[in-house]
Amino acid sequence: MTRPRVRTVGEADAEQAIAALTLAFATDPAVRSFYPDPRDHMTYFPEMMRTQMPSAIASRSAYFVEGFSAATIWFPPADSDAEVEAGTARRRKMDALIRETASRDGNDDLFAALDKMGNYHLDEPHWYLHAIGVDPHHQNEGLGSILMKHQLPKVDADGALAFLESSNPRNVPFYLRHGFEVMQVVQVGTSPTFTLMVREPG
Repeated sequence: MTRPRVRTVGEADAEQAIAALTLAFATDPAVRSFYPDPRDHMTYFPEMMRTQMPSAIASRSAYFVEGFSAATIWFPPADSDAEVEAGTARRRKMDALIRETASRDGNDDLFAALDKMGNYHLDEPHWYLHAIGVDPHHQNEGLGSILMKHQLPKVDADGALAFLESSNPRNVPFYLRHGFEVMQVVQVGTSPTFTLMVREPG
């Protein structure tokens, strides 16, 4: 069987990569708490990704498996004050979109958990895994690992930490297999569980 090829997302590929992530996150506990109506998920989750994708395209750190069966968005370490500010602005833009569009019904604890997570972000420069996902039609084909193995050698070459926030406990074993360790688990009341994970360079 031919190993699927990984491509770097360009402007022409962005919407198809976002579509793959939208399908992948259709059962994510936090995302679907925000958007329990499928129409809202299909409308607003892509908008969330559009707040992030242009920066990842500019840094050439978003990738997809040929055929758009899986995709991922990474952000490299910020090496200047301007890049730190740009990352902060990007996160605030997505946070504002969520707060404007997400369901408020029963989600007070979830918003509180998001606020709490901000206390645990790394201060030192690091690669940040914003999202990785596989179209459910292609899950269990090893595509997530293919994407991870494509990026992690670059992380290691930088001698940098990698950081992620998993909003689905089912994915934690996957990250553990790729060298991440649990740094903090965040849950407030009845909110979904967020697992913050860090990986030392190999």
